[in-house]
Amino acid sequence: MRLRVQFEVERVPLLYRNCFMSFFKEALRSSSSGENRYRRLFHYDDRRNNKAPKPFCFAVRFLCRPEDFRKDDGWLTLRSPLALYFSTSDPGLLIDFYNGVVNRDLYPFVKGEFTLPYPKSVMPLREKPITGDEVHFRTLSPILIEDASGKPLLPDSPGFLRELNYQTDALLWGVRGRGLHRELAFKPLAIRKEVVKHAVRERNETSRVYTFTCFSGHFLLQGDPEDLRDIQVLGLGRRRSQGFGMVEVVEG
Repeated sequence: MRLRVQFEVERVPLLYRNCFMSFFKEALRSSSSGENRYRRLFHYDDRRNNKAPKPFCFAVRFLCRPEDFRKDDGWLTLRSPLALYFSTSDPGLLIDFYNGVVNRDLYPFVKGEFTLPYPKSVMPLREKPITGDEVHFRTLSPILIEDASGKPLLPDSPGFLRELNYQTDALLWGVRGRGLHRELAFKPLAIRKEVVKHAVRERNETSRVYTFTCFSGHFLLQGDPEDLRDIQVLGLGRRRSQGFGMVEVVEG
């Protein structure tokens, strides 16, 4: 289950993922049921954050060619709209987020110097059917795979496949209560390295900007069809709830 929300904006900050994380939380909290869901997703109690895998991922897509961007003093100037894609395995979460997105009281949404107007369109999307054990995926947001020490792993790195399976197994255990039915096999088709700056706040301290080495592009993933269907919904890798790891099926 996923949504595509399109906005007309002229510029976004380079750290735009953090802005849309805030937008998601505020949209969710704009109703009483969404507020309760927000607390369950992100907090155990008033002192502890909920670190369990989140049943959603999102991606921000710019509807123009990379050469049409202009970077200037921490901002990206756009020549076309942008789209926020949101995917979840929880129907209630999708409903609460949708209700928040279309709530006019939320707008204009302001985060620092960044402003979002009321969306141009909000469209539900269907996942594409997966029946076989091999799927052609493409990334909607960059995939971040790191080992236990925080070292980034790209598809040609030693240990990449082992870590990909470990992280996906942990994700599925955390969300659906059962890990991978069988190990995944990964075959790159057209992969590029992507370096992403992203602000992270640890233990309620002041946010720090980190540089993450990720990858984007097209790849084949082999595995159990049920696992592949859940990956289509939940994404791959680390920091999926922060704008990383969202994928979609390429047909044909």
